[in-house]
Amino acid sequence: MPFSEAYLRSIVLGDVVGNFPPFTTGSVTKTDNYIRKIVARLASSATLLVEADFSSYGSGFASYVEVRISQKSQSAAVTQRPSQRTVSQTNCLLLYISRLTPYWFYGGDNWFETAGQGERAGSGLFLTPGSQIIINQQIWQHERQRVEAVLQEFRYGLLTPEELEQPAPAGIYIPTELAEKPYTVFDCFFYWQD
Repeated sequence: MPFSEAYLRSIVLGDVVGNFPPFTTGSVTKTDNYIRKIVARLASSATLLVEADFSSYGSGFASYVEVRISQKSQSAAVTQRPSQRTVSQTNCLLLYISRLTPYWFYGGDNWFETAGQGERAGSGLFLTPGSQIIINQQIWQHERQRVEAVLQEFRYGLLTPEELEQPAPAGIYIPTELAEKPYTVFDCFFYWQD
């Protein structure tokens, strides 16, 4: 395992760990500000629509910021109008950018949005280590390379599915709503407690 047990246990406890600012400060607020700069850089693309959730899904604490990226052209979207509702399905990239350590992961997602009668609701999936295999390569090859380059510029390391599928250290407890035992390294990096 490329990550030590002590390192994984630190981030599961919510410690900020890294060897360059803002990670050397130990402040999640400062890492969030750093991630906002990454999101702004991604959003500066003329072709991408970038939405970031810094609210931990509205409650609790997420160890990561979820970033959804779709195409402004909506060329990867399908819209249906059953009855008085509009249902849109958008093929997108979903990024998890860690707030606690300079690592990230991404995969494919289909975002569903329903609108009608004055209401609007959206839903998508949570990432898993296997989420990269559902990325539509035809749609995302160029933009995916740009996203990877931006995160690399900000010194974030891209985690691999093989690293994330490894078992978590024995006896570790992860305060998450997203997984159950037996935990994996993925669960150590990307957890949400409500």
